[in-house]
Amino acid sequence: MVNFYLAAIIPSILIILFFFFRDRFREPPRVVLITFILGFVFIFPLSSLNALFDEFGSSLNLSDLGYRIYLHFFRAGFHEELYKYIILIFYCSRHTKFNEPMDAIVYGLAVSLGFSARENIDYILNYEYYQVSFEYMAAIRVIPTVMHATSSMIMALFLSKAIFTNQSVQTRLILALLIPALFHGSYNILIGESLILGVLILIIALGFVLVLYRRIRSYQFKKIMETETKYNVQGIKVFKAIGASFIVVACIIFILINMV
Repeated sequence: MVNFYLAAIIPSILIILFFFFRDRFREPPRVVLITFILGFVFIFPLSSLNALFDEFGSSLNLSDLGYRIYLHFFRAGFHEELYKYIILIFYCSRHTKFNEPMDAIVYGLAVSLGFSARENIDYILNYEYYQVSFEYMAAIRVIPTVMHATSSMIMALFLSKAIFTNQSVQTRLILALLIPALFHGSYNILIGESLILGVLILIIALGFVLVLYRRIRSYQFKKIMETETKYNVQGIKVFKAIGASFIVVACIIFILINMV
């Protein structure tokens, strides 16, 4: 049983540690751990609401593909990324140690991979239900773990721009939720159709964020001091961003469902 839990959690831990130790101005381990735990435990209220969303989706009498579009773009993409978004903004970005763009990436990874670790536990413990071996399930779950890490880095990049430049704040707050939600949903649909297509979109997105990450890291190593000017993101703007993202995702789902 211990092996099951280790297989589920270790990929997330290794990714976090990689980026944690590459950070020139390392974050307090305690705060990173709390962020990871928040991501881990937030799956419980999310799962409860998902049961309601599943029931709502079933009542729509959609085609199989239409239901999967709803499932992956709203229930998985928007809903899961929303929880990470809320923790990253209302807990992490408010912390005094959150004082440069690299911090958004470290904390974003912590919350996202905490969620991913808990999700992996469910899949690996129930590997027999999916009619595969434990080893296969543990190996294949590395791919969605990387997807969660990628989506969190996308979110962190937009959010750090809003917080540390104070330019186009509302737009960047919207994109910080909307783009990860659409990426997450697209990945889920493609991976369900073809492993190659799902991995391909993941590689493209991961390559893009790693290029931007290297730029941030290069800039970080040129700095003399860690702390940068941080602008307070007003709660009303965050909730407007959530509302706007929800409307866009809902419109995309409506259009796609009516096209299939």
